[in-house]
Amino acid sequence: MEETGLLGELLSVPAAVAVRSFRADWTPTLSLSYGAVINRDAPLGGEKGQPPKWVDLDESWESVFPEDRDRIRAYVRRLAAEHAVEAR
Repeated sequence: MEETGLLGELLSVPAAVAVRSFRADWTPTLSLSYGAVINRDAPLGGEKGQPPKWVDLDESWESVFPEDRDRIRAYVRRLAAEHAVEAR
């Protein structure tokens, strides 16, 4: 909600777990990231001065943590594969 303005039901299992510092002057903290399935047509909101946008998974995007790109792509593919099995 904070980053995108979207409110969705989070999936029950964390998508990622990391210990990282989000600013150079902060100590590292345990970070849990959760996924949610949201309609891509939902309007985005978010924080002032940090406009969110949808990004195709095949595109590269700027990130403070560039190693997250491959983790996000793998997570989405795993979710898609699980939902394909459930739909059968």
